[in-house]
Amino acid sequence: MSGGPLCMPYVDVSLNAEWSDWQNFPEGRPNPIYSYQVNDYSLDGLVFGFISLCEGNTACWASLPQMPLDWALPLAHDIQKFNKKVIVSFGGATYKDISSHFTVDDLVNTYNEVIRMYNAYGLDFNLENPLYNIDRICEALVIVVASNPTIKISFTLQTLPQGLTSDGLALVQKAKDKNLVVTVNGMAMDFYQGETVDMGAKSIQALDSIKSQLHTLYPDESEAVCYSRTAITPMIGLNDDSSMFIIPNATSVGQYSFSKRAAFVCFWGLNRDNPSSFPHVDLSSSSNPEQKASGDYSKAFVQAIHKQ
Repeated sequence: MSGGPLCMPYVDVSLNAEWSDWQNFPEGRPNPIYSYQVNDYSLDGLVFGFISLCEGNTACWASLPQMPLDWALPLAHDIQKFNKKVIVSFGGATYKDISSHFTVDDLVNTYNEVIRMYNAYGLDFNLENPLYNIDRICEALVIVVASNPTIKISFTLQTLPQGLTSDGLALVQKAKDKNLVVTVNGMAMDFYQGETVDMGAKSIQALDSIKSQLHTLYPDESEAVCYSRTAITPMIGLNDDSSMFIIPNATSVGQYSFSKRAAFVCFWGLNRDNPSSFPHVDLSSSSNPEQKASGDYSKAFVQAIHKQ
């Protein structure tokens, strides 16, 4: 593939953590199954979620003091052996982002440490709740990008099929005001438009809408450039609104993202790419009775993106 999007799902590194290998990892580690899956499914890498504010106002994973900043390194090292990329995500839906407490200098030091420690391809900012300080984030990123010019920056924001909300657009405007180039990653999930809605079509609509919003913010840029700064993150399987993102939706979203040369295709999440028939949203499976085997969604995305 040349010039197409990366396929890099989120993984909740804290979920199903491995605590039993005390001889090699006395402090625990992310479940090693994720590294095998990344390679087996031919994914381009993973978005590690989420670094957040911990007790004592330090940075840790999932706001858990037993998961300090370096806790997910075993997974990073494992997938990088397969030449896979690591994006580290800050924030998350249920956590307090470190920017809510850290000074700009603290943020600069933490972002630089994460880039160095994880040999990170990118930093992602999953800004789903109001527990962050966007001014400090952007001010810190200006400094970080100046010393790490190849680092990719993404804002992962709630979206509707019609595009980002006004709150999301305001965050992108903040980045523009600081001359930061960010990829806008729309969370295409939980649209509350009915259980039978075509989530693939709605995700594609969201991608197009975000591109159009970026074109309005950056009128001197071409549509192609705006698409290249756009990404999409569907929630595979059952969504919280009882809609279902089915496996053929992964194919259609992957193909369309490739055709527009989007920045990357993500999904929530690798942890859930397993079959089940639960009537509720499950953290470790898709709750899609049509899924037959683990990795079906990953393989559908990869096939659509990389086999064209």
